[in-house]
Order: sequence, then structure tokens, then C-alpha cells
Amino acid sequence: MSLLLVAPSSMAQVQIAVVSDVHVMNPSLLKQDGKAFTEYISQDRKMLRESTSLLSAFTDSILHSSVKYLLIPGDLTKDGELVSHRYLIDNCLSRLKDAGITILVIPGNHDVNNPHAVAYDGDNKTRVATVSRAEFAQMYKDYGYGNAIARDTASLSYVYQLTPTLRILALDATESDQNDFNKDICVTPGRLRPATLLFIKEQLADAKKQGVTVIGMMHHGLLQHWEYQNKMLPGYVIDNNLPVASMMYKAGLRVMLTGHSHAQDITQYKGIYDVETGSLVSYPSPYRLITLQGDKMKITTHHINTINSYSGNISFKDYSKSYETRGFNTFLQKIIPTQMPDSVRTKAIDFLSDMMIKNYYGDEKITDAEEAQRIQIANMIRKSYSFKWSIIFRRVSKAIGNDTAPADNDFSIDIK
Repeated sequence: MSLLLVAPSSMAQVQIAVVSDVHVMNPSLLKQDGKAFTEYISQDRKMLRESTSLLSAFTDSILHSSVKYLLIPGDLTKDGELVSHRYLIDNCLSRLKDAGITILVIPGNHDVNNPHAVAYDGDNKTRVATVSRAEFAQMYKDYGYGNAIARDTASLSYVYQLTPTLRILALDATESDQNDFNKDICVTPGRLRPATLLFIKEQLADAKKQGVTVIGMMHHGLLQHWEYQNKMLPGYVIDNNLPVASMMYKAGLRVMLTGHSHAQDITQYKGIYDVETGSLVSYPSPYRLITLQGDKMKITTHHINTINSYSGNISFKDYSKSYETRGFNTFLQKIIPTQMPDSVRTKAIDFLSDMMIKNYYGDEKITDAEEAQRIQIANMIRKSYSFKWSIIFRRVSKAIGNDTAPADNDFSIDIK
């Protein structure tokens, strides 16, 4: 393909929205509220009951903006239910498409061939139809796959010519082919297969030859977003990530848009940036607006602060934050050793929950008072339980709660 090369100074401004981890749950899946769904929600940090209202609010916000392009890097549905995919298309994507907005999607680890696709009926849950890889590509033919200029044969990765001077490298790092229905296992970690890595090299080389800029999009993280992330929470960053990131950078890629962790963060490694967008169904329900002009990418962050279905006594933002805090507390109860004295364990869990909330919002910094509290808790753990866990707490709490450069929410990147 021959493309007209345009000088950066004369390139038209391009406005792109990015929303991730939508996790929409079709209301029909909750046949009757009861024990089964309540138990699921108690172990989950996503506002699934509010997912359709959040989706509606986001859709309206984009319709009232000047955005012409929307990128969604995966986890489109709660657990890959066919009816949830259809809900997303019918109630969001088709509305935006009809308004002239180009939308590109890529699957997340929840979206394809998922044995956790179920409906809830009181005390019971039953499996419902999910989608295969081929069915996913067909369902989203109007949202990237049908008009891709190149498709990877080993995954659901593709390349899309967004403008004459810009391509999107949409990468599928999921392992849905490894899901096990008999054992009820949905594989969370991600990797790029050898054939997909070759596809990436070929596509980046072709873009360089044509003088076209490429932006990447992938569900899983390309880079760690805080120190010890791979050790403490494995599965959020692709396998062999640093050699892959180096290969991409050498081939000309400067930005990878990601999701998966539900946190707002931007990090970089040797000149390549991983721009991670939080989840629509997790505090603080963020999305990003990106403006491209020449070689510059300007990123701003926005939030869904209210939804039509909410009528609580506190603001929706405060409700969302408290919901997430409860979820983190439940999550950390499974991680922090039960042998630790209860009083110390509670302090450690509460502090780590607060740090993770700050991490979800982005641009997190530990205050002087929090720093004094952090050291105090670490000393209490050392004296009453374990020197090893004192060190773990001290290092991990600092890594999660103290962001490193660059800024997470509003930032500019040179993409050449």
C-alpha cells in the first residue's frame, strides 16, 4: 500500500477517547437477586449492578464531545456472555458508530470462551452462552476486525488504518484457548505468542517504511506499573515483557494503551510508554481523551461522577470509593497472613486499601502523616509477627502509594 507522506506540522488534529474494562453485565443475567449473586459480588471489586448505567453515562459523554475515535482495550463484558457482548454493541457501540465515531476493540481475559459466563437465579447460577474467538471477530466486524488492513493468524490481533498518517496496532495477549470448562478455569495472565511477535515486527516495519505513526493497544500491561507488581500480583503484565517492550521500541513504537489493572497509571521503559486506563466499573470510573497533533500526544483524564440509576444519600463518587474500599479489604483478607495479630492485621489491611484506592485514582503520593503511619505499622508487624512481612509491607505499601514519574492523569508524550 502506498500512502501520501504528510509533514508533522501539517497533520490534522486527531481526538481519541480511551475507555477500558467496561465489564458490562446484561441485566437479563440477574434473573433473581439472591445468594448466588451476592456471594459473587462480595468477592469482586467491580460495580456490576451499575455497569449498564455507567456505560450509558459514558456513551452520552462521548456523544456530546468532539471525539471521532474510540479505543477499548479489552474486558468489554463481565465474563464473556454472548448477551453482554450484544448489550454493549446495541446500547453503546452502535449509537456511537451511527454518530460517525470510529470504534476499535480488542478482547480482554474475560471476553472469549469463558466458563464463568453465567446467569444468577436466587441461590443458583447456570452457564450461559459465551463466544469463540471467531465469533468475537464476527460480532465486532464493525469495530476493527472487518476493516483491518492486517490480521494475525495466531490471535485476535490486527492493524487498523485510523487516518492516512496513523495506524492502531491492536494486540490480543489473552489465552482464552487455555480456559478449561471442566475445571471452571478462566486464564488471567497474558502473553504474545511467537507468531504474534513476528506479526508485530512485520507491521511496525511496514509502518516505518510507509512513514506512518503507530499507537499500540493491548489489554494486559506491557510494563510494571509499580515495583514488585509482578511478584505480588502476577498476571497483570505480559510474559517476557521487557524484551518485548525493547523490541517494540526499536521497531518504532512509542505508546501502548493498556487496561486490565483497573488503575490509572503511565509508566515508561527506555522510551516506550505504557498508558494504563482504569476501569469504567471501578472507582473513579475514568476515561481518557487523547489529542494528537503532529508528533505530540496530549492526554487528559475524565471521570463519570454520576449516573441516572443512583439515588443514595452520599455522592456517587463517594459511594464508588467506599464500594472499592470494601472490595480491597476483602481481597487483602486473603493475602495478609491470618497468624498476624488481629489489631496489627486490620491496620495493615486498612492502610494498603487506602494506598490501592490512591493508585486507582492515579498521581498517588503518600502524605507525611501516612508515611509516619506506614512506618509505625511496619514496626508493629516486625515486633509482633515477622521481620519478613514487615519488609514486604514496607516496600509494597510505598510502591503502591507513591507514584513515580511521569504523571498518570494528564501528560504529554512525544510519539516519534
